[in-house]
Amino acid sequence: MTSSRTLSIAGLVIGAWAVLPPYIGPALATETRVEIADHVIPAVVILALSLAVLAAGRRAEGPGAVMLAMGLTVALAGLWMFLTHVPLLAQAFRGEAPMSAAVWHSLPGLAVIALGVSWALQHSGSSLPDQPEGTR
Repeated sequence: MTSSRTLSIAGLVIGAWAVLPPYIGPALATETRVEIADHVIPAVVILALSLAVLAAGRRAEGPGAVMLAMGLTVALAGLWMFLTHVPLLAQAFRGEAPMSAAVWHSLPGLAVIALGVSWALQHSGSSLPDQPEGTR
């Protein structure tokens, strides 16, 4: 299974990527406050949690309620990022917004969800079985 350190480093990379769409890449006619709510605040949460785990070092390994809550928080940040972009994706499919910008702004949210789910599973205290019960 992936270590907390690896997930935290991935969190730093994905968190940095999550904050970029409003500032680089295809532009959208969106208010700054909306971009801050959709990208910057969730990215800051992800970066802060990732840095906290890296600072904790070996204490962050294994199951634990705090680490599980952190992973779920990251997943919720990703869900927020993605769901706030669903209307943008709908506009892009109707031809009302550039598709490249819609995809660029939406993809980090999916990556953050995947990171959060991985993080939560890593620290859930249970492992997923390799085979269904009764086939062992």
